[in-house]
Amino acid sequence: MQISPLLLIFAAAIATFVLLQALGGRQGGLTAPDAGKPAQVVAALLASINIAGVVGLAWFAAGMLTHDGVMVIELSICAGLIAILVSLTACGVLLGRRGMSGGGLALLAAGALPTLFVYAFLLYLDFNPIDWR
Repeated sequence: MQISPLLLIFAAAIATFVLLQALGGRQGGLTAPDAGKPAQVVAALLASINIAGVVGLAWFAAGMLTHDGVMVIELSICAGLIAILVSLTACGVLLGRRGMSGGGLALLAAGALPTLFVYAFLLYLDFNPIDWR
């Protein structure tokens, strides 16, 4: 059985979450210190989903480059989506660190929810392939 790249990205998201939780205690976390532990856990979870989305899009773009060559429009779409996810994550973390935890969590969720839906659909397609015949 072949290991799905989506499952590897899911494992990377878990590793990122654990790393963000471990570093959060030393450096203050992704939210303001007065936000509380549940807000910090949710922020780390949403940020790790966004980071996994960036890694997945970069993996997809690299695979497209190796198999199909330079496809300007598709690679531009991937680059734009990567930029949007990175900026949503960075702005969410910055808002959370500045004391506006609600706004920061909302920005992190704005990037994480579509990423979760796309990964869930891709995992569904991975385990239930479409018969194109």
